[in-house]
Amino acid sequence: MQSEQEVVGRLANDAGVRTLLKIRDILADENLSDKECFYKIEAIVSLFETLGITCGERHDF
Repeated sequence: MQSEQEVVGRLANDAGVRTLLKIRDILADENLSDKECFYKIEAIVSLFETLGITCGERHDF
């Protein structure tokens, strides 16, 4: 039987991974404009790239 701490840790990790995947999907969406949030988006894309996660060709700068 898993301890409560182990269960909470797994749930938090799963939620974190789902969140990161959703952010990645937003960044890869070709229909969204980057103009107003360019620097914030650039920082997020750079973080993903340091983790080895591509966000699509649109952000290849």
